[in-house]
Amino acid sequence: MLMNFPQLIQDSWNFIRNRSQFSLFAIILLVAIQATVLLVMPNAPVSAEASISMLLPTIIIGIANVYVSLLLILNIKSINAGQYHSFLQNALTAFNKLLPAIGLYILMVLPLSFGLSSVLLSVMSGSGVNIISLPLLVMGIFIFMKLCLSIYIYLIEDYSFGQAVRFTWNFTKGKMNLMLGYCLIANVLPQLLAGLVSKLGDNIAVMIISFFISAFLSLFTTIFGFRFYQAIRQ
Repeated sequence: MLMNFPQLIQDSWNFIRNRSQFSLFAIILLVAIQATVLLVMPNAPVSAEASISMLLPTIIIGIANVYVSLLLILNIKSINAGQYHSFLQNALTAFNKLLPAIGLYILMVLPLSFGLSSVLLSVMSGSGVNIISLPLLVMGIFIFMKLCLSIYIYLIEDYSFGQAVRFTWNFTKGKMNLMLGYCLIANVLPQLLAGLVSKLGDNIAVMIISFFISAFLSLFTTIFGFRFYQAIRQ
């Protein structure tokens, strides 16, 4: 199966342009969350006690990020169906689907986190990548690629948690080359761009610019993921 990724990128950009009010509201909301992170998480090193005190706000911000992602996907779904009226019309639905969605994110990201942590610990210890850490990393990447559409499938198809996991796992069989392309565009490329922007400096102007660029990329990749699932589902 072939996928016209340039066309999907163009379609995602056209969506942002054609739905400028929705897009602007989404970007402002995403920037506000990033600004909150900056206020809660100091740049300077902190003590262990201070780190513990910041744990709850960090978790709350993480949950808020997931909630906004759900709200964006549900709104895009409504726009696509011609049923969109206001940005907050799906707020209650997003809230009701929050806990299963968090579970999907954990299931998707945790194996990759274990793999990365294992590799980093091996490198930091000076022993190099060992026979255990590399397979863990490969398995984590594989699981992430298999399940990275699970949130979209959970919301678009209105499945339960278990249905979304089973359907996504089976749905991506034979499509791993497409999933690799999607992950590179939707996950790796935005991180590289954000890293380049962060190297411009740490003054307030660069910080504000980086907030808006990061928010735009987050919105764009959400729309791109929706379009990608539509295309691969056909």
